[in-house]
Amino acid sequence: MIGLFRLLFGVGLDLAFGDPEPFHPVLGIGRFIEFLERLLFPKERNFKREFLLGFVVLGVVAGGLGVGYGFLRRFLFQVSPVLFLAVEVYFIFYSLALHTLLRRGKEVEEALEARDLVRARKALQHLVGRDTEHLSEWEIVRGCVESLAENFNDAFIAPLFYVALFGALGGLVYRAVNTLDSMLGYRDFRYYFFGFASARADDVANFLPARLSALFIALSALFCGRFFRGALVCAFRDARKHPSPNAGWPESAMAGALGVRLGGVNYYQGKREERPFLGDPVLDLVPLRIREARKIVAVGAGIAVFCFSLVAFFLSL
Repeated sequence: MIGLFRLLFGVGLDLAFGDPEPFHPVLGIGRFIEFLERLLFPKERNFKREFLLGFVVLGVVAGGLGVGYGFLRRFLFQVSPVLFLAVEVYFIFYSLALHTLLRRGKEVEEALEARDLVRARKALQHLVGRDTEHLSEWEIVRGCVESLAENFNDAFIAPLFYVALFGALGGLVYRAVNTLDSMLGYRDFRYYFFGFASARADDVANFLPARLSALFIALSALFCGRFFRGALVCAFRDARKHPSPNAGWPESAMAGALGVRLGGVNYYQGKREERPFLGDPVLDLVPLRIREARKIVAVGAGIAVFCFSLVAFFLSL
């Protein structure tokens, strides 16, 4: 029962309070990654050395965190089971970010409803890495819906999946791998070799959760009166078009669930990048689509909590 309790309590805290951003442990992980990059990145380019040191960074950050917290929770359990449970719930809470994801999406939606494109573009910056300064209304909607879908996996489904299996340890290690990928897993000249290990580790960690995310989106669409069959069809038809082996699954499922087409041209620091189209343009990309996407994410999260609670319960027996 401990596994079930800590999962439900951690989810409840996230829904109630969201991320306390100035004090979030992920910020500490990020600073540690920056320190290791400054310490280990070769001053003279050496691709083989960068490749190997990338695995060192992955091992130190993710492996070190996992081993360290593993010893800590064993010690805490011996000292006090109540203290152990409190610390577990605390770190599960910090592993999840559903509240913040839904709030950021709502901020974009409210700005668009107020016809304030400047505020909407600023709000979207909290969700996407693309340039937002010159986006039109429908492009803002597209970016917001894409981010809601992708981060449904990264910020909630994937960490919750590992929490259900391994407790707070699973959630923390997943967030460490995800942070490594977001900071080092670029395909540019600097990080192509140094960030290779982090990017591949993130691909492996998200392989199953991303596909479960697509399933939860489809099931949620059924309950929300959207396109259940469309979500499944688009997921299996379009997911592999995406440059990421995982992000395409929730994004294409969301496109099918809403009856919209996602993808297209984005700009990153002024550089044009074309993404393949996901879904079919049955409906227009208007602000209402953000509200529908937020509802699908919220209901899908509820379905996921129910399913993962069963997993945690049976693993606790």
